[in-house]
Amino acid sequence: MAHVLVAGSINVDRLWRLAGPLAAGGRVTHGGTELRIGGGGFGTGATLLALGHHVTLVTTLSTDDAGRACLEALSRLRFDVRHVRLTEAPTIPLEIFIDPSGERTILAPATTEARRLTALPPATVDMAYVNVRRAEPGLLTELAGRTRVVAQVPLEAGEHRPAEILVASASDHAFPSGEGALRQARQIGGPALSALVLTDGARPVEVCDDAGRSGVPVAPLTRPTDTTGAGDVFAAGLIDGLLRGAPAVAAVRRGNEIAARFLADRRAFWHDPVLSLSPVLRAEPR
Repeated sequence: MAHVLVAGSINVDRLWRLAGPLAAGGRVTHGGTELRIGGGGFGTGATLLALGHHVTLVTTLSTDDAGRACLEALSRLRFDVRHVRLTEAPTIPLEIFIDPSGERTILAPATTEARRLTALPPATVDMAYVNVRRAEPGLLTELAGRTRVVAQVPLEAGEHRPAEILVASASDHAFPSGEGALRQARQIGGPALSALVLTDGARPVEVCDDAGRSGVPVAPLTRPTDTTGAGDVFAAGLIDGLLRGAPAVAAVRRGNEIAARFLADRRAFWHDPVLSLSPVLRAEPR
């Protein structure tokens, strides 16, 4: 199919399945924990692989046991891992709390959130997907000059993401209504940005482009048991649609279709690599 460069995180997620919703001052039991691979780079990249594309991954992993276990699992899934950067910093898991409705709350260590993208391979690819919090200035401008780019809107103010399409979650970002949304998005994505895609859980996905603002309905689902990674899977479906030549609205429909299939049966795409690790992962580095 196509060759996609994916720049995004690979994390170790420690899942806690809760008996009730989290509430300030409350007390809730859990049914045990599970370690598995997560992160935006994994969710989008693994789905693109399942859809038949070739994926070159750019991320950072530790040289410790957890990092090596992740690297081995990624290789088994057929990721091109030649450009994975290794660090001696220890792996610190993300704590993922999943309530009975399938909604998740993420507790992320500050050290993980401080990562910065500092280099990209000069590979010739059909499209690139960028889902990082921080990047070296000019690095992504060069990338957008040589290939099509889909990028997540960064959480940090002042970060730029030159791209053809920007994707954002309404829970993370507030954009004005009407033409103001695309205008604000172009301050982040540059003048070549053609569309802003806003996801909002089970509500319609909004597409903002020069033709205006339109909503693309999300298919109704029975209550999912785990929504972790659904946004990353949606991004893969969106990219798959764009690679097939679909315009933005049709590509969003493809993204919704793939995300719905994932939420109905996440193992239809991949077997979540459960990590059997004998060392106890620390909550924070020493």
